Amino acid sequence: MLLCFLLVVFSATVVLKADEDVLRPRGKSIVPTTAQQHIGLVRNPWALGIEIGGSLSFFGQSITQHQAPSYQTNLTSGSGIGPFINLAVDFALTDYVGLYARLGYDQKRFTMKGYVDGPCELPIGSGNIRPTRVESTTDQTINYWVGGVGIRARFAENWLVTGGISYHSRSSASFRQVDTIVDDSGCEFLDQQGMPVGRRSEQSGSNTALFSSQRWSLDLSIGYRIPLSSDIVLVPRFGGQFFLTPLRSNDEEDFSHPVVGQIYTIRNRTLHALQLAVGLWFNL
Repeated sequence: MLLCFLLVVFSATVVLKADEDVLRPRGKSIVPTTAQQHIGLVRNPWALGIEIGGSLSFFGQSITQHQAPSYQTNLTSGSGIGPFINLAVDFALTDYVGLYARLGYDQKRFTMKGYVDGPCELPIGSGNIRPTRVESTTDQTINYWVGGVGIRARFAENWLVTGGISYHSRSSASFRQVDTIVDDSGCEFLDQQGMPVGRRSEQSGSNTALFSSQRWSLDLSIGYRIPLSSDIVLVPRFGGQFFLTPLRSNDEEDFSHPVVGQIYTIRNRTLHALQLAVGLWFNL
């Protein structure tokens, strides 16, 4: 009797086990699987950010002198600071590498200051040309709409390196130039009618058409993540812009005097920049 009872229990156990395996293959529970969610700039793969900062622009040009008196070389370069603002998005490809895109406004400003030795005819109409020392200061502002894409890498947990390319669409440009005669030659500036108007001359206005309407730059920067909460991080970054296209649509310009003729030629104008930005990034 005991043997028969054990056989019945064993048979029932086998039947129940078989039924369980039919409903649950290989005897394991089915766990739904989802795509891997990489750690992004904030936490989730997608992040949205807004950046504000300043561009330190470095302007340069080469000057060819055709005759004496000489054009001073301290007008061959200049610098200045302008603001910029970006709206940006970042997507994590892995826990440490991602792609970014930026769209924003960037103002480039620079000031040139130096001395020009220019020709002066005194008395007017005499043909007696003498050199005159003029102090010249030019403030230039160029506004751009900018779009850029690139790659972002995270290392040492919170350090970031980004590199990419940006397209700059010229919006407008304006200038202010002040010239002052600083020697004792007795010369003065002349108005459009050829009449003396004094030892100081000031000009200002729009010169948008002089500058290239489209420019491309290579961008490189380094930044640091400062978590403010689980959904927000602060990212200050420092970088540079190296421009691949000319600053001016006409890169060569000749300057002449009605009596003595061609004085100097300016060419090879360049404008590169350093940037310092602070970004606030949010989870998407």
